Amino acid sequence: MEENRNFILAIVLTMIILFGWEYFFGTSPTPEEQVAMEQAAAMGSSETANIPDMSNTPSGGAIPGMAAPVVKEVAADRAAVITGRDNVTIDSERVIGSISLKGLRFDDLSLKDYHETVDPDSDIVTLLNPSDAFGAYFADFGWIGDGKRPDANSVWSASKTSLGTDDTVIFTWDNGEGLIFTREVSLDQNYMFSVKQRVQNNTSAAISMATYGRVYREGGEGRGLYILHEGPLRIGNDGKEEITFSDLEDETYGAEEVTEGGWVGITDKEWLVALIPNQDENFTTNISRTTQHNGVQFHVNFATGGMSVAPGATAERTSRFFAGAKEVDLLEHYTEVEGVRMFDYAIDWGWFHFITKPIYFMLHFFYGIVGNFGISILLLTVLIKAALFPLANKQYQSMGRMKKLQPKMAKLKEKYGDDKARMQQETMALYKNEKVNPLASCLPIFIQIPIFFSLYKVLYVTIDMRHAPFFGWIKDLSAPDPMLVTNLFGLIPWEPTGFLAIGILPIFMGVTMYVQQKLNPPMTDPIQQKVFALMPIMFTFILAGFSVGLVIYWTWNNILTICQQWVIMRRVEANES
Repeated sequence: MEENRNFILAIVLTMIILFGWEYFFGTSPTPEEQVAMEQAAAMGSSETANIPDMSNTPSGGAIPGMAAPVVKEVAADRAAVITGRDNVTIDSERVIGSISLKGLRFDDLSLKDYHETVDPDSDIVTLLNPSDAFGAYFADFGWIGDGKRPDANSVWSASKTSLGTDDTVIFTWDNGEGLIFTREVSLDQNYMFSVKQRVQNNTSAAISMATYGRVYREGGEGRGLYILHEGPLRIGNDGKEEITFSDLEDETYGAEEVTEGGWVGITDKEWLVALIPNQDENFTTNISRTTQHNGVQFHVNFATGGMSVAPGATAERTSRFFAGAKEVDLLEHYTEVEGVRMFDYAIDWGWFHFITKPIYFMLHFFYGIVGNFGISILLLTVLIKAALFPLANKQYQSMGRMKKLQPKMAKLKEKYGDDKARMQQETMALYKNEKVNPLASCLPIFIQIPIFFSLYKVLYVTIDMRHAPFFGWIKDLSAPDPMLVTNLFGLIPWEPTGFLAIGILPIFMGVTMYVQQKLNPPMTDPIQQKVFALMPIMFTFILAGFSVGLVIYWTWNNILTICQQWVIMRRVEANES
């Protein structure tokens, strides 16, 4: 029995590790946490005709010669900053914001399709913020090289006053010394900007130029969750590199890398800001962290190879910039159709990606039929149960036979109760003779661990479940059950937190788990009995902080298991009577 006990304890510990981490060490993001992101990077210096060397750049990833972000003494009001400057407005099908003519930064962008809360009248999600405002988060592009180049204080002229869907605005800046810089900005139907940069050399001498792009983010260090990567993300020659905000406390971490194709950016749970250079050219990326009096800043930069521009000639480079929601279909479109290398890897599918992605697509398949993700979860559960039925049938048959062994087990205990070694020997012999697996009741739970974890990933990391309703009081399948028993369903003016925030569905899930256990043969080992008796209570508290969609899955799975188990075990008893 010692081996059985250890096995049971191992299962319990595994579940705590896999599912309890987020409950005990992570918290669901608040709208403010998701929006508070910022950006900055400093880049620039004279360059050769090759890829800029960033190996000796200052701390913070500053490329000598690149325009530096504004260091503010006091954060200003966001609305005041935006209304107090000359802008080209952005108003497309899915985003709204503006581009400041001074500095030509992408620093004002909100997402029309996403609100801060489930209330459709709540504010839409704001993603990017100006450098002068609280939570600065912006991107910009420019030139590195010879001559006077535009910086954060340069005021550009624009061909039109607004940028819409499938639209283009041309910005121009003349340095007054023979160099004319042009930036052609386009926006597709979603969140992808195209930035074509040109420099016209009207001087009498050749110049050397390279382009750069950067993202600057102030604060927003992420929540350090086990379930999800948040922070800088780089796709390069070595594939996907996830860099946490804490990793960057080491100044050598995330240092420059030369690559062909790929991209670099900052990812949050649901949002992505990414720089995408030309996929057919080599470029250098740099990721870093700085600390100033106004807080912590994170820098994500790229620089292209240099090129010589002869007198009277024009040089140009095109890059792209993504700022929006991490929608699975959209990211895959940019990967498969528009050739952005591994852009779909912005979504963290996790260890069990070979299970997680099929679960996601099956949920979407059912959603296309019923139009409700909650019902889709119910249908997916039925499908999973059907797929596992042959194994479950075999296991429950073994469990039914084990239940019939209880009288014989009682006799062994009477005879050898004082001799534990002999008792264990005789018990195992009985199991062998009767062809019974004593661990059959544990195996179904053990098998569901990767399925459970994968569904959790789908509910947590994909944006599709965000604010997706089910029925009744459940307005957001990605959030915990809001109908809390501990405050009498809102009658008491108190918002419980932590382990006290227990909703109706987690309690009902615990009840179904208890009923399911009662259908299993009772365990002879008292320690095993105590462990299993505590599991419904333990899971009630753990799952209370999880997505209600996951609780729906687990509860419905328990109900189906109860029905299945009852039918099979009754059939076994009838056949062997």
